[in-house]
Amino acid sequence: MLAYNCGPGVVNKSTVLKKLKSGNRDIFKSYTAHCRYKGKFHKQLHQRRLSEFAALFMP
Repeated sequence: MLAYNCGPGVVNKSTVLKKLKSGNRDIFKSYTAHCRYKGKFHKQLHQRRLSEFAALFMP
């Protein structure tokens, strides 16, 4: 989902992918850090990342 929204280049360099490849599943902080638009924090993007994370990783 993050690759679709941010692009594969961003995801390939992100700490989210590095943590998942190493087996670390504690990615909440890294996943929700992708909420900037033109270099500034965007509240709606942060809300979207929270809902995506809940949909994908919460039972």
